[in-house]
Amino acid sequence: MEKIPQFLIKTLQDLSDAAAIIDENKYVYYVNSNFEDLFKFKIGGKIKNHCDALSGLNIKTSVKVIISPQFLSIPGHQQKISLYVYLLNKSKNQEHFYLLIARDSEKKDDRSYRIKKSNPYEDEEKYRTEKLSHEFGELVGENIEFKKALVIAQRAAKSNISVLIIGESGTGKEILARAIHGTSKRSCRPLIDVNCAAIPDTLIESELFGYEKGAFTGARTEGSRGYFDEAHEGTILLDEVGDASLQTQSKLLRVLESGTFKRVGGTKNIKVDVRIISSTNRDLTSLIEQKAFREDLFFRLNAFTIYLPPLRERREDIPLLVDYFLKSNDDIEKRNLKFSSSAMEILNSYHWPGNVRELKGVVSYAVNMSRDSIVSPSSLPNFLFTQEPEHNHVGLSITSLQDKTYNLTQAVKSLEKKLIKETLETSPNRTMAIKKLGISRRTFYIKMKQYGFD
Repeated sequence: MEKIPQFLIKTLQDLSDAAAIIDENKYVYYVNSNFEDLFKFKIGGKIKNHCDALSGLNIKTSVKVIISPQFLSIPGHQQKISLYVYLLNKSKNQEHFYLLIARDSEKKDDRSYRIKKSNPYEDEEKYRTEKLSHEFGELVGENIEFKKALVIAQRAAKSNISVLIIGESGTGKEILARAIHGTSKRSCRPLIDVNCAAIPDTLIESELFGYEKGAFTGARTEGSRGYFDEAHEGTILLDEVGDASLQTQSKLLRVLESGTFKRVGGTKNIKVDVRIISSTNRDLTSLIEQKAFREDLFFRLNAFTIYLPPLRERREDIPLLVDYFLKSNDDIEKRNLKFSSSAMEILNSYHWPGNVRELKGVVSYAVNMSRDSIVSPSSLPNFLFTQEPEHNHVGLSITSLQDKTYNLTQAVKSLEKKLIKETLETSPNRTMAIKKLGISRRTFYIKMKQYGFD
């Protein structure tokens, strides 16, 4: 094997899981310290070596990117060990090399990127000083947890390993996914964004895999390519994968396992080479316990799990983000605006349920409302001044209705109409209003038409 890239060594050193690089003959070329501790194995000064504990490992030298989890018992270790094998290269003319990750089969993943704990001061310095490529320029912040996420993402980007990005809505998951793709070797190929929550079950297969001509009534005569076709040799972003139906999850799992798919109405297996990045604002481990998310799919998506902290946990970044949004404003004359100290104090005290996306909307609103070079509190949207983090901003209740009625249906409609009206008045845009109301965009516009707001 050629010299192992330094970025890969750094990444594997930081993993809390045991990790090794092996070839198709199960020769071991590199192990991290956790692998040494778990398997009582060291390579020493040799270029490669055999690890007896891996003798029963089944490696297929096929086009599969990921080999199904296998289980191993280690003498003296109480739990069975789950082994996950990821293909690192796909050249037909070269020997295959794999990344092996081992962890306790009953170990639960947390909402982090599974980085081992060491000297916190050394870690901070390491993550603060590591240079990020220009593709990460839209991800602004100096908070150490945020910087860790970006550094780990940049290291993971240079491999073909699956990445799972976890974070609340508005934290920048899609921007991070695009940065990972832009830094990868696949950057010259497409990044296809798949909104998992928006695919109806009846259209899953045709959307993901396409269809042959005449496959069903209404199909285009020339057929159609699917998302996986379009992403060949590139990257697929499974956006909000936690909201995917079980049927969608089943279809995804099949293509991730085999690296092949059939178009609807077709009989031919089509090989596909894609890198998977997925994102979610849901706790997937809880969904697994509720039988709402497939555990086997989870294992294939979370080789690297990156957690983006919410804005309320990195308030020191608010001034940096405000400055960035001001400088990137489309109106050149507005780029020299500054927020007054009192306006910044209001921003710092707000709890930001919509995170960075909400802050961007507030800055845009303030820029358009301000008539001076200094943005004062009077130019900020009204909802920032209603500080009830655990309650609805508009503070409505049934008893607040002016037209009281004992008809439950009418009372609910009156409250709903008043709630939507006040939310629209206190939101910088309709997107933020939808987020505050906690309803889908489709439902929002149905209600808008129903109550005459459209």
